[in-house]
Amino acid sequence: MLSEQQVREVAEMYQGEVYGEAFYCALLPLFDAPVQKHLIGSLLQLETENKARMRQIVFEHGGDIVESEESRNQGRNFIRDVENMSWTEATAYMVVASVEFQDRYREIVKTAPDALKPVYNYMIEHEDLIIAAMRLASQGEDEKAIDLVADQLMLPLPRPAAA
Repeated sequence: MLSEQQVREVAEMYQGEVYGEAFYCALLPLFDAPVQKHLIGSLLQLETENKARMRQIVFEHGGDIVESEESRNQGRNFIRDVENMSWTEATAYMVVASVEFQDRYREIVKTAPDALKPVYNYMIEHEDLIIAAMRLASQGEDEKAIDLVADQLMLPLPRPAAA
């Protein structure tokens, strides 16, 4: 049985995926290159798949699985920080932003019950993956970033047809 605080924390992680999903969905129209759209779409898919995994855990422990409009709005509003940046600037900025989620998850895992530590550690690894992919993209390695993300997806997006 989880404490009320622990239920709130697992729900917070779930809402983090809602936030990420809204962010990547809002990011899609900002960049036109097929490789950029493929990476953003793959990150959107990663957030969606992870949200589904977290939903089960939240529900199992009596948390609220309603996708908060506040979380969605925060994700969409984060676009304002990157909408006028180049691809390289935006992806470098997203590295820094993802570290904030990772740091919060590291705090949560410290007091997590042993049964949930693998789930929480996965959330940290999830942020590690996003950070690594964004770092690669910020260095002009978009294809490597896509491969990194695609390797973690249950349902990877197909490669766009060659132009």
